[in-house]
Amino acid sequence: MMEIAAAISIASSAYRGIQNAVNAGREAHDLAQTFGKFFDAKESILEAGIKNENATILGKVFAGSSIESQAMEITAAKHKTMQMEKELHEFLIWSGQEAFYIDMMEERKRIKRARMEAARRAAENKKFWIDLFAILTMTAVTGFTIYLMIAAVV
Repeated sequence: MMEIAAAISIASSAYRGIQNAVNAGREAHDLAQTFGKFFDAKESILEAGIKNENATILGKVFAGSSIESQAMEITAAKHKTMQMEKELHEFLIWSGQEAFYIDMMEERKRIKRARMEAARRAAENKKFWIDLFAILTMTAVTGFTIYLMIAAVV
């Protein structure tokens, strides 16, 4: 899953950028875009996990990597970004900017809850329609094959 590797790279770059800027004396609220990049990357990893949970039958059969490999990649990425976020929080506490972080996290929770629920519903809906189409197609092909076999006998 290339998108997970790219998301980790973006999150790591943003993490280093935030640390360097705060070390240079910049305020956390001046780094909103960089924080945005970090959390966008983290959200991409979470969405990849949701997509993996709601993969279609065909997607599971023809996946390019094993289930274990996908699970390992997603889990490792989640843990790495969680560790970076924890270190950013501690870094902001020590730089005297914890209030900004707390306010940002409260707003983030509200927005994240709404987005993740929408992403979950969309993934479940897509899975349903693709699986339904695959089942109906297989049923039609099987029915047509049986019809041909009966027609050949009669």
